[in-house]
Amino acid sequence: MDQLPVLTLSHFEIRTARIGEMERFYTEALGFAVTDRSESGGMVFLSRNPEEHHQLVLADADGGDGRRLDHIAFRAGSLREIREIALYIAAIPEAALDPVSHGNSWSLYFRDPDGNRLEVFTDTPWHVRQPVRFAMDFTLPEEEIHRRTLDHIRAMPDFREISDWRKDHAATLSG
Repeated sequence: MDQLPVLTLSHFEIRTARIGEMERFYTEALGFAVTDRSESGGMVFLSRNPEEHHQLVLADADGGDGRRLDHIAFRAGSLREIREIALYIAAIPEAALDPVSHGNSWSLYFRDPDGNRLEVFTDTPWHVRQPVRFAMDFTLPEEEIHRRTLDHIRAMPDFREISDWRKDHAATLSG
């Protein structure tokens, strides 16, 4: 990569044994809105930004590796940038690259030298209720990545264009 893509800090995932208490804190004390929740209640997605599906994820502590901070996520500007970063990270075996789609994003998970889990992602044009996770091959042509993602999610609950979801989310935040 000649020039690294611009990455912006997007969200954190925190593991906790007190999801309900944490949800109340972030919604009542800091004004976050719940944007999604897993059917089991083991994950809660929260945001204060009408452009962001989530800025914070609360996850059941039983599902992790014992760390309180599950991962830190950075937003890239495009699928092309994700593909460039994937090529670079794939050359670092200890980074343990894990390319996935969440339906509403294409994501690369990997580890830094201290073992901290990082995510670099970009949005897809769609929204589906979270959590969703399936493997993705970013060496495929972009058109094929789009097709495979859409084929996987179009029948999922709450499937729609991301622009429609953002309008509804903005209305929820404005009260």
